[in-house]
Amino acid sequence: MLMSFVTRVPETGVRPRRLGAIGHQIILTAIGLTHSTALLHPVEAALPATQNATTFVNATDESRIQFVHNSPATQDRHTHLAFGSGIGWVDFDHDDLPDLYAAQGVAFKPKRSPNPNLASDCLYRNLGDGRFEDISKVCGLNDNDYSMGLSVGDFDNDGFQDIHVTNFGRNRLLSNNGDGTFTEIAAASGVADTDFGASCTWVDLNDDGSLDLFVVNYVKLDANDYELCTLEYKGKRHGITCHPRSLLPTRDVLFRSHGDGQFSDATLQAGMQRSPAAQGLGVLATDLDADGDIDVYVANDSVANDLWINQGDGQLRNEAMLSGTAFNRAGRREAGMGAVVGDVDGDGLPDLFVTNYYGETNTLYRNEAAGLFLDVTDEFGLGSSSRLKLGFGTSLFDFDNDGWLDLFVANGHVHDRREINGRDEPFAQRPQLFKNHGGRRFTDVSDSGGLYFQRHVVGRSCAVADYDRDGWQDLAVGHLNSSLVLLHNQTHDTQMNSLRIELVGVRSNRSAIGAVVNVRIGENQLTRFRVGSSGYLSCDEGCLTIGVGTFGTPVDVTVRWPGGESQTYRSLQTGRRHVLIQGRQPMQ
Repeated sequence: MLMSFVTRVPETGVRPRRLGAIGHQIILTAIGLTHSTALLHPVEAALPATQNATTFVNATDESRIQFVHNSPATQDRHTHLAFGSGIGWVDFDHDDLPDLYAAQGVAFKPKRSPNPNLASDCLYRNLGDGRFEDISKVCGLNDNDYSMGLSVGDFDNDGFQDIHVTNFGRNRLLSNNGDGTFTEIAAASGVADTDFGASCTWVDLNDDGSLDLFVVNYVKLDANDYELCTLEYKGKRHGITCHPRSLLPTRDVLFRSHGDGQFSDATLQAGMQRSPAAQGLGVLATDLDADGDIDVYVANDSVANDLWINQGDGQLRNEAMLSGTAFNRAGRREAGMGAVVGDVDGDGLPDLFVTNYYGETNTLYRNEAAGLFLDVTDEFGLGSSSRLKLGFGTSLFDFDNDGWLDLFVANGHVHDRREINGRDEPFAQRPQLFKNHGGRRFTDVSDSGGLYFQRHVVGRSCAVADYDRDGWQDLAVGHLNSSLVLLHNQTHDTQMNSLRIELVGVRSNRSAIGAVVNVRIGENQLTRFRVGSSGYLSCDEGCLTIGVGTFGTPVDVTVRWPGGESQTYRSLQTGRRHVLIQGRQPMQ
């Protein structure tokens, strides 16, 4: 009877009813198989896997991107200076070439007045030949606060992508004017939150066709009233980055769109006060329980994570405990940094991956359906490889186009003085690249990933895009107080194919954030999710590049648009870009 309860059924893709993540875990523990794969029946690979080594080449110099993150540590080790800033891909000029936005830090000074000579966030325009041009001043960027996270979405449905940026200070909303410039309208639109913002995401929570804004806040810290932490070493007190639980958390904020460019704070109206404030860092939003509306997951630092399940009536209910996503499989809280969503095992359901602190493991929560998740980190080979790393940024993307989502993790510590902290935990750490083997297991392939993966760096943010439109996804990585790196994917196995899907909502939000895309590959199916933010403080390209392996014939694509409307597009050729407009068929 137990075997019928836990066995997976790959032949039909249908899962038997389960007791759920918590009940499942209790039974496995009772019979001594908690850390065993004995009861896990892997789905057979639907697509042939490539044996070619994946190689990423550092193309930063060639691209002419010269962004250096500015976050000099103080003697007091002010906490926010250790967190870095996000990066995001945004096609701001609508030329089908993803441009790169890099959020910038700033040296700490209390009671600092605006200084136009300070470094601001940067926007690099994609020239289409592998090179980028810094147009930050031309397009009107002048944010001199310490910028943290960003999310890209067309909030006013005018066809041009806008950018929201969180800050240690007042947040910014950059409205795209459609002429190559932006206007900052956070105060005018009602989203000028002044708490210590971390990640953020655009998401249409009430399916009215207008994007709402979910902002994750970290802790109560103010430049003029800053709590500091110290540690004694050799008879003297030294400043250290504060433990998150020693600081007062601040509540995340939901800004509801009125549909006219104006927003109002709907945090209390949505019922979010029923859950305690937490030290939030990472956020993602998609339909996690398959009920047709969008839910929000928040990775919290050293306290229970949040899973805000959309009740469909304007209310959000925190079901992290019930779902199995609040803690790891042992019931322990972890220090969540970045969070990303994707179907890693090919069953069509969104799984969650969260990066965590040194000495913990990163955590893979497999979706068991009906809003329940199970921590399968060890079974998928991601436990031991992450325990002696401190993960921040992370991306799920198919780097070898074999149809299975692979994994990147940017690593780096928050403490830079080992002797004071009394632990042999390196500040700079190697980044990691993991290959997905048929939805069954990940293996660390960093050694064959290119020279960048041999370096020890202080990694923070990362974001994915096929920036040169060659059909292979590339990776931008941000580092604390150091240069941004652009990694060009040069795997290029000629047998592997992909197609590019750009979604345009009509009745739903124009960016189609919240849509689910299914690609039929023979008798099998690939599932991808259109989201408004990714990983840690960052945002991937909105256009979806979907690897289909050696399958080179036309494919059928079904889109479940935000709001639940489903539409199938027949015989789309691989190796091409397809613009799918809600309610219309693509032009052949």
